[in-house]
Amino acid sequence: MSKIGVGVGDEFPLDDGANRSAADQTPRTPEDDRAEFEAWKRRRDAHRAQREAWRARKEEWRSRRREWKDQWRGQRRQWRDEFRYGPEGGRYPHPFFFGHGPWRILGLAVAIALIVFALSHIGYIIVGLAALALLFAAYHHHGHDAFDFGPRDYGRPMAPPAPQTSADTPRDPPAANKENT
Repeated sequence: MSKIGVGVGDEFPLDDGANRSAADQTPRTPEDDRAEFEAWKRRRDAHRAQREAWRARKEEWRSRRREWKDQWRGQRRQWRDEFRYGPEGGRYPHPFFFGHGPWRILGLAVAIALIVFALSHIGYIIVGLAALALLFAAYHHHGHDAFDFGPRDYGRPMAPPAPQTSADTPRDPPAANKENT
């Protein structure tokens, strides 16, 4: 794009060597180019050595991590086998998940069936618990034994009555007081 009154040379000045510094004006020799190339090769080799050191350190860390993970997996496998088979290596049913194999599936089916049965018969369960509570109260508070079938054995010694306190003692009627006077 050009402006009116401005030529191409004004917008893009030509490098005619007038703007160079004194150091740039000295001509370059092949020895200078060779020295610059050797310096660049030294920097390149140092950078490559540093990068290789980083890669070696990273690979060493990765190998350690693999070793740690292998150790952890081995320990976890040992714990799992001890838990499953016991410390002596014999097979015994595991307390969780209803055992092993088909027993686990059967136990799970039985547990689900019991839960469904309990939820569908919750009314009967509540009434049964209430009846048990009433029998418990009748036995402990009134001495009624629900499982004592047959005639009552009156020859059996009875428990002595509880001692009465002064608040529980009835007062003498007034007629009894008159007889004593």
